[in-house]
Amino acid sequence: MNCIVCRKPMQASWSPATFFQRDWVCPECENQLTPLGTGCPACGQPNDTGGVCSDCIRWSALGLDLSVRSLFAYDEQGINWLHRFKFGGDVALVEQVRSTLRSLRERGTTYVPIPLSEKRLRSRRFNQAEYLARMIGPTQNLLLKEEVLSQREFGKERRRHRSNPFTVQKQVKCGKIVLVDDVYTTGTTLHQAVFALHQAGYKEVSAICLFRALNKSKTRPI
Repeated sequence: MNCIVCRKPMQASWSPATFFQRDWVCPECENQLTPLGTGCPACGQPNDTGGVCSDCIRWSALGLDLSVRSLFAYDEQGINWLHRFKFGGDVALVEQVRSTLRSLRERGTTYVPIPLSEKRLRSRRFNQAEYLARMIGPTQNLLLKEEVLSQREFGKERRRHRSNPFTVQKQVKCGKIVLVDDVYTTGTTLHQAVFALHQAGYKEVSAICLFRALNKSKTRPI
């Protein structure tokens, strides 16, 4: 059999629990992504002190506090992984992070994926955030997103101040809501989604992101 990430042949240990498993990740690829360590308690941005980062300080000054659980660093390995998943449609890669995502599931929590606009969904054919959210727990597609310029066409400050593209499309009785997205950059997307949910009466909202962008990393625009 071959590893679903690197495609190289690998040996797997068989057991009753893995008898029907079809997708396998080799030990080397299993450790490929970089878990986040010490960093901002609000968004996970790595730093040496564990203090709140400058982005979250600015959001807090606007009265927009949000707790975001970020899992992995958006470094070179993270960039390559996400581009294969997001733009190449290689959904089998999620097996690499399945156990990590499943461990985040909490009882009484509804997981709400950050939506794509209709145009973007047609071109990409699937919503990567929804795919991740379903790996964690029960989901609800509460939000709609109108078409806006892509992230690469906005500077950092313009992304913070653009109009809110999100609206709540339906009211569903639920307790705690956790938004799910693929990567946290400036926080604009998540904070705008939270604002729309708060306006609709959903008060207990936090977020999970698979990756956290690094301020000094040379990341490709998404």
